[in-house]
Amino acid sequence: MKRLYLLLLLIVVPAAAWAQALPNAPQPGSADDASWSHVEGLNRGDQIMVSRPGGGFSTPCRFAGATDGMLFCDAVYGDPEYKFPRADITKIRRDDKRRNMRIVIGSFAAAGFIAGVAVPPQAGPPRIVNGMIGAGVGAFGGLLVSLPVALLVPGRLVYRHSH
Repeated sequence: MKRLYLLLLLIVVPAAAWAQALPNAPQPGSADDASWSHVEGLNRGDQIMVSRPGGGFSTPCRFAGATDGMLFCDAVYGDPEYKFPRADITKIRRDDKRRNMRIVIGSFAAAGFIAGVAVPPQAGPPRIVNGMIGAGVGAFGGLLVSLPVALLVPGRLVYRHSH
């Protein structure tokens, strides 16, 4: 009986696994258009870094909107508005420095709190006090670690112009 099921399985599985035929005329997708839709999908006020040809420094700004041919940004400090033609943009990255710092500081503070609470009770302060002291020490350690990390880790890539 066991062999009959095995034989039936060996007959049915290959018959169900026929290869699928390729489409007649596949069209290549345009990666440039797809990545620009990521730019158009940004939230108003998101901090981004816009890189232009020729190297140099990226321009930090707050996303204000995008059309098929233009990117509109508000200045991070001050009132002017930036308008970048799409053809003049090489890369757009999200400016995640503050977000990354908060994540590292928060995780170190949580680890410090857990370590402080996990200390066995002695004739000293209650566990919650030890946890709060541990959270403070962890937050300070996270601050020290997150400063260089924020400078070295670039933001998430939103758009790259393919030449």
